[in-house]
Amino acid sequence: MPHTIALVGAGGYGSYYLNELLFNHQDRARLVGVVDPFPERCRYLDELNAAQIPFYPDLQDLFAVQAPDLVCIASPIHLHRPQTIVSLEHGVSVLCEKPLCATIQDSRRMAEAEQRLPGFVAIGYQWSFSAAIQALKRDIMSGELGRPLRLKSRVYWPRTDAYFARNRWAGRIQADDGTWILDSPAHNATAHYLHNMLYVLGPTRETSASLKDVQAELYRANPIENYDTAALRVHTADGVEILFYTTHSTEHNIDPIFDYEFERATVRYDSNQSRDRADIVAHFPDGRTKNYGSPFDNPGGKIWQCVEALDTHAPLPCGIEAATPQLRCLNGAQESPTAIQDFPDSLRRTLHQSDERLIYIEGLEDLLTHCYDTHLLPSESGSTDWAAAGRIIDLSSYDHFPSHPQ
Repeated sequence: MPHTIALVGAGGYGSYYLNELLFNHQDRARLVGVVDPFPERCRYLDELNAAQIPFYPDLQDLFAVQAPDLVCIASPIHLHRPQTIVSLEHGVSVLCEKPLCATIQDSRRMAEAEQRLPGFVAIGYQWSFSAAIQALKRDIMSGELGRPLRLKSRVYWPRTDAYFARNRWAGRIQADDGTWILDSPAHNATAHYLHNMLYVLGPTRETSASLKDVQAELYRANPIENYDTAALRVHTADGVEILFYTTHSTEHNIDPIFDYEFERATVRYDSNQSRDRADIVAHFPDGRTKNYGSPFDNPGGKIWQCVEALDTHAPLPCGIEAATPQLRCLNGAQESPTAIQDFPDSLRRTLHQSDERLIYIEGLEDLLTHCYDTHLLPSESGSTDWAAAGRIIDLSSYDHFPSHPQ
């Protein structure tokens, strides 16, 4: 018998889940319900109605009439913790989308619930479930590439005003009732690429690196609460430097690029080099290369690995423990600057795209790329008079956001 799955959140990234669950591997799992208070926003509404798959306004309404084997949660960040816990309380396993949740204390409550209740929790960082990343991680753990020295990644995804206006939580620090959201490019759209650096350095398949500290510079071009541009320097407990640059405020789109430096190899990935496929490749000093494949192969793999785990009870590569360091890092980063800094008005430019408007910062793309190449934060670059350094935040025992509770 196929396993039964319910989906929470049918808009936005929920469409990815619906595409996979409606049209692939229906012999392995069957979609039995969708939780969303606004079904009219669903791209696959006609297909769901034709298949007689019911909508429910919230999870409690779903659980009142059925108990699926797995719940996939693709809802806003601040709902991840309560929806994961209520699912576990009904004996249902969870695949929760990234990021894990809003705050480190929320993650602790999720972990405690998973430990005392039946069912598992997986976090949907799909690269962690990919064959390419798993092969790379095995080589790192075995020492084939040598000691890690520095890992860096950058991704520039410009977003129009429609992106920030698409719901009531985009770009928000807190909801109207005070619940933490902390939506940002680093903690939402590009969260994968920070998490990935932490994950591949983890000592086991199911863990990520332990962290020592973070220093962050957070900037804002759009009229939102939180930042839309971030530059981070992170140190692991083992002394590895991690650099991450992300923004929604450049004119041009730059897809993920990373360079991971080890004693005996440099691992590079640039998804801008090919329209069809980009692979992760290790380059050795003697000219040898090792191709690990594309981390985007089989993007639905996280769903089907979770379905398989319902039967095998095998540990999954990315659960709460593996996803927690990224969350701890971003909570600390939020506290690094004294305030989110607005870019100077003199650098702000507007580009009209159909009925939408893109606000971008002149020169930002070049500045972040220069920082990436030279391993600097913007305030260290010497090429701008507006950048401001953030404080170094100790992450070794960081267990609450904010670190001085309000």
